[in-house]
Amino acid sequence: MHYSKSIFTLTSLALSITGAIGQETAALDSVVVTGRRVEAKLEETPQRIEVIDKDDIERTPAQNLTDLLKKNSSVDVIEYPGNLSGVGIRGYRPEYSGINKHSLLLIDGRPAMSTNLSLVNRDQIERIEVLKGPASALYGSSAMGGVINLITRESRGEIGGYGEVSYGSYNTKEVKAGAGGAINEALDFDYNGSYFDQGNDFKAGNGDTRDNTAYSQQNHALRLGVNFNQDWRLNVKSDAYIGRDIATPGSVADGLSNQANKDMDRNGTDIALTGKMGDHRLKLRTFVGEESYTSYQKTSSTPSDTRYLPYRSYYSDTKWNGAQVQDAWAWSDTASLVYGVDYEKAKVSTRSYNANGTEKAPYSANNDRETTGYYAENTWYFNDNNSTFYIGARRDQISVSTFDTPLKTNFTPSTSDFDNTSPSAGFKHLLGLGFRLHGTIGKGFMVPDAAYVSGTATSLSGKTTTITQGNSSLKPESSVTYDLGLEWSAKDLFADVTVFHTKVEDKIVNSITTISNVGGYKTNLSTYYNANEAIMRGLEWEGRWKATRNITLSLAGTHYFERSEQNGDTWSDIRNVPDNTVRASIDAEYGPWSGRLGARRVGKWYDNNWIGDTSQIITFDGFTTADFWLRYRVDKKQSVMASIDNLTDKYYEEKGGYPLPGRNGKISYRYEF
Repeated sequence: MHYSKSIFTLTSLALSITGAIGQETAALDSVVVTGRRVEAKLEETPQRIEVIDKDDIERTPAQNLTDLLKKNSSVDVIEYPGNLSGVGIRGYRPEYSGINKHSLLLIDGRPAMSTNLSLVNRDQIERIEVLKGPASALYGSSAMGGVINLITRESRGEIGGYGEVSYGSYNTKEVKAGAGGAINEALDFDYNGSYFDQGNDFKAGNGDTRDNTAYSQQNHALRLGVNFNQDWRLNVKSDAYIGRDIATPGSVADGLSNQANKDMDRNGTDIALTGKMGDHRLKLRTFVGEESYTSYQKTSSTPSDTRYLPYRSYYSDTKWNGAQVQDAWAWSDTASLVYGVDYEKAKVSTRSYNANGTEKAPYSANNDRETTGYYAENTWYFNDNNSTFYIGARRDQISVSTFDTPLKTNFTPSTSDFDNTSPSAGFKHLLGLGFRLHGTIGKGFMVPDAAYVSGTATSLSGKTTTITQGNSSLKPESSVTYDLGLEWSAKDLFADVTVFHTKVEDKIVNSITTISNVGGYKTNLSTYYNANEAIMRGLEWEGRWKATRNITLSLAGTHYFERSEQNGDTWSDIRNVPDNTVRASIDAEYGPWSGRLGARRVGKWYDNNWIGDTSQIITFDGFTTADFWLRYRVDKKQSVMASIDNLTDKYYEEKGGYPLPGRNGKISYRYEF
């Protein structure tokens, strides 16, 4: 591919231009919390962290969190019409379901309590921090590829707010409102809410209408803060997603024969007490949440189902609860220790239904995962805080269990226990003239799903019956990652280039063997096992240059030298991970006008041929999309905004067989007070 060569050239050019501007070092004064679980300056943080700030969020045409991430951070994406999406970081395959993933999603440092990124309320987000590389030493299982931490709004000044109405393509109507601030010295609050309705089906980039893609949803988030005194504070936060009749079209290979509608709900609440005692900064938090789906089959290729359509086909419910206790102890002028305990429990229940309304055995058994983790990380600051070194570790004790499940008689409930220790270390050092060298090494891990470990499940698709058997000897996946990067900051410019290498051992893969094929009716045996290893090696770059007082240029991306996994004696490329992703944007401001033109290039990737022989792995061509956002401030309180997504009307898909909307736009009016 020529993209990586272009990036090297542009990055070198940016460094040369800024060197010509001058050698005055500009402080990276952004404050981040994900790298240490406490506030720290970005310039002192060894980990690679991409920050998506409130301007990026406002200026990005995006309907959900996944859109925000893919247009502002170098993550890999899988996305379906019907509000279903997920991401992967540093070569791990994007995941959109399940309570065990390779990349961890947090809200204010606690589990987001959502398996689907499309259900997370984006209206409450102040900024997003994307940590690249393993963070199991601080966050435990699922932080193998990295961590996405959503930092929510916390207004503590004068009360203000906004109201916004929008109209757009596909008869889309949207209403948003928010308010927040200090009621008095002791109380402050935030509320953000939205209602969205896409009244018509969307058109793909080739002009074809994707039937059954209209939907509506609403989001609400409420926060109340209480100041007991200058040292102690309580925050209560709650957010909710409500989606009804979310249309799901199915793959283009299914035509109109596999359409469904979904009702989806999600809520999360946490209570956090923070305070100071001498050199100690304490945090105590408890949280609880729930996510549920009800799916209704709308069309079917099975003739006997026709008279029952539409019928309820599936229901799932996932409940979370947990607690966190943490202390950040500044035990000297040049060192601090962060240590604490995390507890989390997630329980999954599912039910399945026949077309006539009777209940049948679900595909997988009801299960849960219970985790207790103990962590500690110490950071030293040298050379007038121009050099940073940290070392830390975490010990996790995890149980995964399956339970008796109504109508499911072909498995035996069981519990598997896992203990895991995850160390990590890193450094950052100012070389001079604005150059900083940084590097990390760390271990990551992910426990297997309970269904992977025990039980037997049977599913039928057309003429193929698949029997899935658990593997009681399955071990957690584990990885070791190291990275090394060079960061440079000067007046009006920031740039970073980082290389990384990840080796995964005991990678969990699915093996399918055909045990019967008679008269076109096939029976497959599916099981999970630990493959030998996987290798991910790549280059990440990020740069931002304030070229003039009015114009800012941004360029970032990831290139994989290798992203492959071993399956027996065969090596293959990891599916749904493109060889390159590149994103670029131009931000401009002139008087009352402000705008952004952004573009995203996704290289080729590999996946199953979902339109033909699904056992065949094929190459999917890359694509380039662009979007545009413009705002005109009528006065201090009123603004008019316009945006266009998929500006070039590109026919593209983040998952083979599931094209996304073509060119679409909206116009908005906002009133602020």
